[in-house]
Amino acid sequence: MESMGPCEAELMEMFEDRVIPVCGDLGQPQLGLTQEMWDFLASEIDTVFHNGATVNYLFNYNLMRDANVMGTNEVIRLAFEGRPKEFNYVSTTFVFGWAVKSVLYETDHNEDMELLDFGYSQSKWVAEQVVFDARRRGLSTRVFRPALVSPSVTGGGNNFDIAVRLVAFMVNHGIGVDTLNQVSFVPADIVANNIVAISTTPGTANKTYHIVRDDYSNMMDITGLITQATGRQFEAFSLPDFVPELIRRCRKEDLLFPLLDFLVGSVDNISAMEFKRYDNSSYQMARDASVWGKADPSLEDTVNGILKFMHRKGIISVAPREVDAVSANDPLLDCTDALSATAS
Repeated sequence: MESMGPCEAELMEMFEDRVIPVCGDLGQPQLGLTQEMWDFLASEIDTVFHNGATVNYLFNYNLMRDANVMGTNEVIRLAFEGRPKEFNYVSTTFVFGWAVKSVLYETDHNEDMELLDFGYSQSKWVAEQVVFDARRRGLSTRVFRPALVSPSVTGGGNNFDIAVRLVAFMVNHGIGVDTLNQVSFVPADIVANNIVAISTTPGTANKTYHIVRDDYSNMMDITGLITQATGRQFEAFSLPDFVPELIRRCRKEDLLFPLLDFLVGSVDNISAMEFKRYDNSSYQMARDASVWGKADPSLEDTVNGILKFMHRKGIISVAPREVDAVSANDPLLDCTDALSATAS
C-alpha cells in the first residue's frame, strides 16, 4: 500500500479492518489453499472478482497457462461450490489480438482466435472461454474487458506496464508517434469503481463490458497534453519511422528495453489496426445506471495522473508544473484511489 503513495492513518485502519488477505497461488490446484480455507471461502463468500493473472508480453502460452487458464478454472470451481455466487471476471481487449475490424463490439468474442500470436492474449482468450462455459452451466457471470489501465488521476499506482514504459520513453527522449490508433487510458480507480458499481446493478449479469474511454483519443492527443503540462516538446514520427527511431535511441537502462523485440515484431500489426475502434455501449449504459458509477475523468486529468505517477517513481526527467510547485518531500498523493483499485 505504501508503495502506491502516502496513505492517511484512518484509511489504513479501515483497510486493515475490512480486508483479510488469504495467500494462494493461481497456478496450483485448489489455488494452493488448504481444504479448510477452501471450504470456508466456498461457504461464506457470495461474490467473486477475479482479476489475477500473469501479464508478460514475452512469455508463450505454455508459460502462462497455469495461472491464467487453470487458475481461472479453479476460481470458477470455487464459485460453483457452497453458496451461490456472482462471478466477475476481468479480461482484456487483448482477446481480440491484432484485430483489424473497424468496430469491435462487446458481443464479439473472436470465436476463431484470429490474430492471436502471443501468449498473454492467447491465455486470456482461453480463460474467457472457460468463463463463458461456466455461464452456460448456470453460473451468473460478467466479463469486463479493460484496454489500457492507467494510474489514478492523483498518480496512485505501482505498475510499470507496457503503456507506462512507452510513454515514459517518449517523454524522456522527446519523440512521439503520429498515428490514428485508438489509445484508451482509463485510470485504475475508475476501472475498479465501475466494475464494482456494475456488478451490484440489477440486470447486468451474463454480459460483457468494454472498459474503454467514451471518447476517442490517440497518441498525438496524449503527447499534446504532456507538452501543455510539462513543456516537453515532441518530434513526431509516422509509425513506420517511429520504430527505427525507438531502436536507435533505446538503451539497456530504459524500462522499455526488455519489450523492444515485442514492439519491433508488432509494428506491422499495429499499423494494420490503425482504424480499429472499441464500442462500449453496454458499459456506458450499465455504468450510468448505477448511482456509484463514475464517468471518465477528462483526458487532461488522466494524462496528468500518468505524469504524476511517473514523476513519483522517478522514471521521467520532467515533472508536471503543479508537481514542480511543491516540495518533493510533501505528500503529493493520497492512496484513496489506489485503494479502490487494489480492493477490486
